[in-house]
Amino acid sequence: MSRMSFAVPAVLIAATLLAGCKTREPAPEPAPPPPVVQDQKLSADGLFAFGKASLDDLSEAGRGQLDAFAASLLGGAPYEIVHVIGHSDRIGNAKANLALSNRRAASVREYLVQKGVPADRITAVGRGSVEPVVECDDRDREALIACLAPNRRVEIRVIAAH
Repeated sequence: MSRMSFAVPAVLIAATLLAGCKTREPAPEPAPPPPVVQDQKLSADGLFAFGKASLDDLSEAGRGQLDAFAASLLGGAPYEIVHVIGHSDRIGNAKANLALSNRRAASVREYLVQKGVPADRITAVGRGSVEPVVECDDRDREALIACLAPNRRVEIRVIAAH
């Protein structure tokens, strides 16, 4: 075969390989998440009795916190969504703690809806005991309950409107 007959396929192969190597534009950066307008942590002990999820026995201070928060949502900056996140301590089993944290979040959500916050703008989820803010080694049950109090909380995150 002549040199020319080898050159044509070699040129075609090289062109094909180079076409696959052409520089592509980098993928655009993902949009940053919407900013959190408010991030509020409410002590569950101030809202609920130990091991309970009902707001029936809400303390005056707890009611004041929730009322002020609802008022700030209704009269404040526009928002996209309100996330209510319930937490529990580690006392008891994980499944029961998850259920308790879900019920606490749902109770706070329902309270805010009753105060006029649109229901379609509020989510409620429980995280159980998987996101503690304190760790305690107390052996005495009462001391342990007191030490773990900061883990029993409800967090409310308000995401800004676009």
